[in-house]
Amino acid sequence: MNFLRRGRRWVERVLSPAARRLQPSEPVPYSTDGWDHIPKGKYDYVPKGTYVAGPADRFLLVPKNRYRVVVLPEQPKRFEDGVGWLTEDNSPEGYDLLWGDTKNLQTYRAEGDHARDKLKLEIVDHVVGSIRPHIRVVDVGCGVGDLLAEVRAREPSVDVSGLDFSPKAIEGAKRLLPDGDFRRFVIDRTLPYDDRSFDLVLCTDVVEHLHYPKAVVAELVRICRPGGTVAVVVPDGDVDQFFGHNWFFNQQRLSDLLADWRGVVTRLPVTGEYIGRISVPPL
Repeated sequence: MNFLRRGRRWVERVLSPAARRLQPSEPVPYSTDGWDHIPKGKYDYVPKGTYVAGPADRFLLVPKNRYRVVVLPEQPKRFEDGVGWLTEDNSPEGYDLLWGDTKNLQTYRAEGDHARDKLKLEIVDHVVGSIRPHIRVVDVGCGVGDLLAEVRAREPSVDVSGLDFSPKAIEGAKRLLPDGDFRRFVIDRTLPYDDRSFDLVLCTDVVEHLHYPKAVVAELVRICRPGGTVAVVVPDGDVDQFFGHNWFFNQQRLSDLLADWRGVVTRLPVTGEYIGRISVPPL
């Protein structure tokens, strides 16, 4: 999505008193453990829940990962700058407009010379050595099930499960893979599965949206069986400008996020996204 072109769009400026260039009282180290960890004196502080909007050259050229910029409550959702505009508010309702509308979904898949279709192929190619007959595979943030369908295409006997916070996504996944276990769930710090439930745990383009990414990675590892694989995929944060993202991971920052589990991060050659692979030790 063209950041500068979209940013030049004038919108109503909404600034609460708390959002006027405040500084935190004490320095807090930047951390993926949670939200709003802002070094004192380095960045202006806009508290979670407030809004900042305006022309890009005055208000929206914001330091990455330091401000929460969202669709304002009174702003209409627009299409001319890409279908991703529908989802910038990180809400189930926004994603319902994507996953539940055939035209929007077709547009989304076609964007970037069908980058999403290429991404699912790259991910499965990367983890294909972990795909064996009759294993259990879960996709956390499954959308309408495209990635799981590609796994099933490689090995028809796998058991598939998925989570998403969009009801329309779950409806679509159930239509695509009617024998799968698909649940609506809003991810915060925990996942609704027992320990050691899956042989392969996938999580694509999700953790950059979350408030507590490290806690969720710990959950991905918890639900993976000994000897299994966890794969976490994120966009390249050095070029990513999508306002719906809370975190911007490049190769080093994703490596840091996964360091407690010795994750190995690789750049996918076609889409340029990063995949972090965690091998859960066998018992």
